Amino acid sequence: MNSRWLKIKKVLKAEKARGFLVINSEDSGQPGTKYLSGFSGSSSVILISDKTKILITDSRYTEQARNEAAGFEIIILKSDETTGAILKNRIARLKIKTIMIDGGATSYASVENIKKHLPKLKIISKNGVLQELRIVKDPQEIALLKKAAQIACRAFLKFLTEIKVGVSERTLADKLDSLCKQEGADNMAFDTIIASGKNGALPHARPSNKKLKKGELVVIDWGVRYKGYVSDMTRTVAIGKISPKLREMYESVREAQEAGAEKAKAGMTGSELDAVCRDILNKKGYRKYFGHATGHGIGMEIHELPVIAPNCSDKLLSGSVITCEPGVYIPGIGGVRIEDSLILTKHGNINLSRSLTKKLLIL
Repeated sequence: MNSRWLKIKKVLKAEKARGFLVINSEDSGQPGTKYLSGFSGSSSVILISDKTKILITDSRYTEQARNEAAGFEIIILKSDETTGAILKNRIARLKIKTIMIDGGATSYASVENIKKHLPKLKIISKNGVLQELRIVKDPQEIALLKKAAQIACRAFLKFLTEIKVGVSERTLADKLDSLCKQEGADNMAFDTIIASGKNGALPHARPSNKKLKKGELVVIDWGVRYKGYVSDMTRTVAIGKISPKLREMYESVREAQEAGAEKAKAGMTGSELDAVCRDILNKKGYRKYFGHATGHGIGMEIHELPVIAPNCSDKLLSGSVITCEPGVYIPGIGGVRIEDSLILTKHGNINLSRSLTKKLLIL
């Protein structure tokens, strides 16, 4: 964790704050606590300063906190104690006048509670800082992301035999989820998307009771969670012979996606990579049918920084992991999306879903 603590200290120095506070409440989905401390319990507060690292939790997690949060002073709340009172005592003892939070991950109610106990404390909010810290992945994170992708790819190859005329989207989604867990996934990273025929025109369609028919395209978007890290990929397949229009849609998206996946590298801006894919689809006549960003970062969350979209001028960093997922969605006709996850390097990228073909599979 040393490199992660150093990142925090650099941020504190830049923002002229003495402490960094991360509040992890029940079901918050906030991975910042685990990233910075290793603690994976559902309720905690961590305080990091240039002098100390403190994790406050309750008696449910006594042993877990001691086992997971190496290097932290562990404070277990007694039944008559409050987190606010503990923080007041420690912040006063450390003579911290200014503290920093991630405003995008810390609730207004939590801030109000801090102010209640420490009315003179100056609170600096930097929205998204916890994701900024995680943009560049360390070797351990890369290994887990690779494993999550491998699990998803193996499951998909087994899943292909299940895609048949007459099977419902919902049944297929359940089957893919089951195969992923059989292959070693802890759970799914998000609700699996199976969108056939006209439903494919909905980028985030939910699996329905609609049954697959001949001549349709089926968009399959899935990902798994493994030891706190996720995978994210999409393939589109055909059920029997499809119309020339659908085939042209597919090949246009494939050309755009393959171009983006080939050219993606550190040093490009998000907008430059987005333009690689978007310009191809625009020239093919699909400008108004591709409305979402070309990609996003993945890691502990399914949508992280950076963003691959128009007007994103930040340079992509070596060691970041992004998706490349252009798509075309035409109401009343259907949709196509192809998605890979890429580890960016200075010279190119490592494609985590390269084992899955992007040639149109006709099932």
